Amino acid sequence: MHPEAREELRVRFKYTVLQIAASAGVRKTCREFSVPRSTFYEWKSRFDQEGKAGLYRKKSVVFAHPRKTDSEIVQKILELRTTCKMGSKKITYYLERYHGKRQFNPTPAEGPEVGAGKIIELNR
Repeated sequence: MHPEAREELRVRFKYTVLQIAASAGVRKTCREFSVPRSTFYEWKSRFDQEGKAGLYRKKSVVFAHPRKTDSEIVQKILELRTTCKMGSKKITYYLERYHGKRQFNPTPAEGPEVGAGKIIELNR
């Protein structure tokens, strides 16, 4: 089954459980559908706050990554790529030589260095 269809079925199930609980009672409905009451009340609070949209799963989002390349460097790389038509190796060399900046300085355990090529690829 397609993941989006599966998610729609989950939302319908949650919505149905909430609607039946309103008329038949929470305890009886949770027992009938094998839903823990704590889960039911989580669904109910999200439904009360956000409506039916609150019943969809929320994707976790990382707001700040500790190894993320500074936005100043990313902007400089993209600027050099568009204005000077430089490749990733020349951009890396240019930044190190004339600006004294490296994209990312990893320790050996952290794996390979993230360079200008990857940044250009991600920002196409």
